[in-house]
Amino acid sequence: MAGGFWAKNWFKVGITVVLLAIIASFAYKLYGQEQASAYLKDKPVGTAAPFELTDTEGKKVSSSDFDNKVKLVYFFFASCPDVCPITTNFLSKVQDEMKAQKVFADKADIVSISFDPARDTPAALKEYAIRNRADFTGWKFLTGTDEQAMAQLAKKYLVGVTKDNTGNFTHTNVILLVDKKGQIRTYYNPGRPDLDYKTIVKDIKSLSKE
Repeated sequence: MAGGFWAKNWFKVGITVVLLAIIASFAYKLYGQEQASAYLKDKPVGTAAPFELTDTEGKKVSSSDFDNKVKLVYFFFASCPDVCPITTNFLSKVQDEMKAQKVFADKADIVSISFDPARDTPAALKEYAIRNRADFTGWKFLTGTDEQAMAQLAKKYLVGVTKDNTGNFTHTNVILLVDKKGQIRTYYNPGRPDLDYKTIVKDIKSLSKE
């Protein structure tokens, strides 16, 4: 009986096996691999401008030092009374998740750039970074020497900066995601209640595989 069944139905069984294999393969691609979030754009929204700045140890750091890595870039100033400390605290959670997902420093870096060089000296930034639990192996805090030049650099990264009459700054508060080729792939508004630090790390992992 069994032999008769297979003899009569081998074609149907074969087709079923092939279809199941195709479905399994599709399901793996859809769910088994790291999926990017809806924030990540298929096409770049801009090109990351080159720079040469100074780190917390007073050493020169160039944008080329981050070549072939995914970067999170955040423009800020340490004396900011509101959004900057909140966003930097958020980035410390991103840092921890990057470590948990094994992409921190090896495959991706966080780069926080101050546009307030008069106050944000290397020593001041180092103190600020330590307060925010920054691991300097993969989270760099950088500053420049010229305020106007820093504002121009920020503008090239889609960040507007305006100095007010108190000496503080009004600025666009976004975190930019730059791929290994130096293309800005998206930007995150850390003020959005639906933005989770794990979402950002998911996108970092996705870009690290490109």
